[in-house]
Amino acid sequence: MSKLLSVSLAVLLLAGATALAEDLWDPPWDMALPNQTSQAWECDGQPVYSGDPISPTWIDNEFGSATLTFLGDVEIEYIPGPHDPDVEIATWHVSGPGGIDITIKNNPDPDLYKLIFWQITSDKSPTPTGSPPTTNPPGTSLPSPHPQVQWPVGTWYTYNGLLQIVPNPEEETIHFDLLESTNIEEIVIKTICIPEPATLVLFALGGAAILLRKRRA
Repeated sequence: MSKLLSVSLAVLLLAGATALAEDLWDPPWDMALPNQTSQAWECDGQPVYSGDPISPTWIDNEFGSATLTFLGDVEIEYIPGPHDPDVEIATWHVSGPGGIDITIKNNPDPDLYKLIFWQITSDKSPTPTGSPPTTNPPGTSLPSPHPQVQWPVGTWYTYNGLLQIVPNPEEETIHFDLLESTNIEEIVIKTICIPEPATLVLFALGGAAILLRKRRA
């Protein structure tokens, strides 16, 4: 996607949205496949404390719960949001080191691997080096399926990435090692457990369709 297209996407989303909810992209797999989960956390201005698990703002996960936990100093801060410099929004302000842990339940059956598609809307990179988050149990980072989107105000971006764990665990923890003084508006996590070789064909076809759409764009 070109820079111009990214800006156009941001403008269209701004024009059509009644709330922030920067859930910009479907995951890079066939949405009809089984064993998928989807969950998101959007800052609502309620007090938050280091070490206390936060339930998702919305969740679609038949396998169990998902939680977000700040590991260091965090507070609610109102700052101009990504769309309008005159409109302040509630954000999680990370004022010290520590980062975030997100734990997600999965299909308990042993599957070939687990894919995790993440999106985070923040005013800084989600990690100090710009590298992707890590997982426990350990996983690997795959090429990001979409470009980052820069929003009209300040240094707000929506970042995204793709992670893989082989084989899939019953649950995993995704760790974001955040830069100090980062403000976060929303985090979206979508996952899938790939159970059998036949499903890989459907995943490959879905990936090929995405590449074809990009080339036509």
